[in-house]
Amino acid sequence: MKANPSCNLQIDYSGMTGERRLPFVISLNLEDSILTPSENEHQKFCYDIVGVGNDQPQDADLSHLLFGICPFIKEEDIVDLSVSINDDPQTILWGENAEIKTAENPDHPTGCIGLKLDFPLNKINGYMKVCFSLRTVYTIGPVNVCLFGGNTTATGLTVCGPVCGSSESCESIFYQKESICVPVTITPYATPGTATATCCGTPIIRQGTTCGGEQTSCTFTVTQNLCIEIPISFGAAIETGAASVQCGNVSEEPCDCSETPEEIPTEVRDRRFFLR
Repeated sequence: MKANPSCNLQIDYSGMTGERRLPFVISLNLEDSILTPSENEHQKFCYDIVGVGNDQPQDADLSHLLFGICPFIKEEDIVDLSVSINDDPQTILWGENAEIKTAENPDHPTGCIGLKLDFPLNKINGYMKVCFSLRTVYTIGPVNVCLFGGNTTATGLTVCGPVCGSSESCESIFYQKESICVPVTITPYATPGTATATCCGTPIIRQGTTCGGEQTSCTFTVTQNLCIEIPISFGAAIETGAASVQCGNVSEEPCDCSETPEEIPTEVRDRRFFLR
């Protein structure tokens, strides 16, 4: 049964650089896989591993490989497992050429975890087909494929496989129109500035004192007219209150912004308001 998962259907390690490389291409075989099983079927994953290397020292043959499947999958969760090399069926011996490697007991020497298959494959036109079925339907997602051979590890590329989850997930985008209402509070204020005194005309001088008795000193009064400049700044302090929202219907189609809000007559776009 075919499917269209959002992950890599094929990965190619032949493009990796270094002193040694493992020139193998791994593909999810959609024709033989059953990714979305019916009621009486098991979920099934089939992979084609093909050697695309050359007869040169840099290229190494495959010694073993691991599929980094969901770590919840144990040996007893795999209904059946089959491996064929160049169309020749291989004998599966759990614990010898097939086993589940965990984080507590990773593969040596790669350090990878998952379903380990210890079957050598020639780097030049070697072909291996791996199929396994699961008792539980898992989400289809990226799983790491780890290769080892020629004392070299190739890891980091992911192909579609069973990841933790009970059903396949999908991603959707939704749109919702909203009318936002924000109350605005305006409080006028007047702030007096610093007073400035300006002399108006010349001062008036008068002789005498305001006290009786013998004078111990000469006193006089001075009168000066003043013009007082008092600056006052007028303005308004604006404070916004808590915003409220009117939620519209949720849709997978983009919002039609040509419509105007029904219950909020004032425009909600960023505007500058003036008060008189």
